[in-house]
Amino acid sequence: MNMRKLLKISAAFLLLLTGGCTKDYLNPVPTTSLSDLSVFDNKDRVVAQVNGMYTAMKSGNFLGGRYEAIGDLRGDNWIPESNNVVTLFSVWQQNVVAGSNEVQDTWGSAYAAINVVNVFMDGLKTNWDGGKLKSMITQAEYDQFTSEALTLRALCYFNLVRLYGKPYIMNAGANPGLPLRLKAEKAAGGNELALSTVAEVYAQILADLNAAEPLSVSTYGDDYLNTTRIHKNSIIALKVRVLLSQGDWAGVVTESAKLVPGNAPFVAPSGVDNTLSSDWNAIFTANTTKESIFSLPNTPTNNGGVQSAITWYFSSESGESYYLDSSSPVYAAMDPTDVRRSSMTKVAGDPDKYFISKYTDLTGLSDWSPILRYSEVLLSRAEALARSGGSVSQAAVDLLNAVRTRSFAGGAYTLASFATVQDFYNACLKERDFEFLGEGMRSFDLMRLGLDIPGKDGLIQGKVDPIPTTSTIYSWPIPDSETSMNSLAH
Repeated sequence: MNMRKLLKISAAFLLLLTGGCTKDYLNPVPTTSLSDLSVFDNKDRVVAQVNGMYTAMKSGNFLGGRYEAIGDLRGDNWIPESNNVVTLFSVWQQNVVAGSNEVQDTWGSAYAAINVVNVFMDGLKTNWDGGKLKSMITQAEYDQFTSEALTLRALCYFNLVRLYGKPYIMNAGANPGLPLRLKAEKAAGGNELALSTVAEVYAQILADLNAAEPLSVSTYGDDYLNTTRIHKNSIIALKVRVLLSQGDWAGVVTESAKLVPGNAPFVAPSGVDNTLSSDWNAIFTANTTKESIFSLPNTPTNNGGVQSAITWYFSSESGESYYLDSSSPVYAAMDPTDVRRSSMTKVAGDPDKYFISKYTDLTGLSDWSPILRYSEVLLSRAEALARSGGSVSQAAVDLLNAVRTRSFAGGAYTLASFATVQDFYNACLKERDFEFLGEGMRSFDLMRLGLDIPGKDGLIQGKVDPIPTTSTIYSWPIPDSETSMNSLAH
């Protein structure tokens, strides 16, 4: 599907959404088609558009499942369950091209979500400035909705640039990046737009997040909404991820300090009291623990869909899922007593085939998509403290241990555990691999550091060669669906 069609669809999709501000806000019910002039006629219709932004993010081709799977399957841990794999098999094989469905669908879904956001922000500001909304919503609500929109747009662009652009560490972000589409597209046209550099895309992402933070709500006073809707802590946590991806270690230290006190117990000092869950498994069964800073909820009737939902790729026996065996690097490196390993499901009749336990509902596909967790903030801060100072401090070790010993009680490090600061960097990267297995982190962690993507052995599917940083497929190409409509995107 080309960009012009996607932009038209995304605008039309937004205009179909109605509903109230309830806990089911990510599952709005389409009713009648609303004209562009009526979507701001009352508060319910404004809130429906806010809901629509989150729904667009939850597309199966984007953050409803496939994007997270792409981030993991490009890495070195996974083995395809079958040699008859259809979806994302070319991603695992590292042989996608500009015309591949995965390359085009991910791009199209992300830009459709961006346009849903842009259309909403344009209408919200126009109607607020014109005075139409001031009897419907308060200044605080206007600010909150704007904050949510800016943050979701930033999340879209960040996920796009780290997949389709070279890592920031390469050439200090001067490589070609993405078209920065910041205006609402409500009709055909507007396709011609040159690529901004990677650095310019990152600058826009941070500009959106910095603008969003002071406008944001600190807490919704409800665990469900605090997990599934943007608030101040989720904005800060996303900034931490963005700055880590840039290698801005001082920036990570500064931003993470807003969420992490100087000493244990580590609990966010303001807003939502985000902290580590004492029970690692509960993060994925209860969904709304204080560790989950932002997740996209799924239900049996509203999810990414078969062959797209995250459960499809990492739950046992879907026919197209991916598993670990004793030779998988992450499995081999984990201690057998580590809950993150011992909770894995062993396949009956196959003593060397393991599935992670994070996603289990293969029938209803109701497992939530985790986007931001407090454990990531702690590990990012630990790494940044060491990289910014060039040495390993007790504070950095304490942060690493907080995540590590939650799942592996006997695995605490001491300062003496690290002969060099590089040893500490390696320990942080390894812990991230353990902690975020199946959450889309692995290949992006390697890329942000300018490391080769290791090769792997799929057993019946054969071996996949390593992808060096110099390879043309280290980052994904701009899809044919974009370049066919945008002659400047070359």
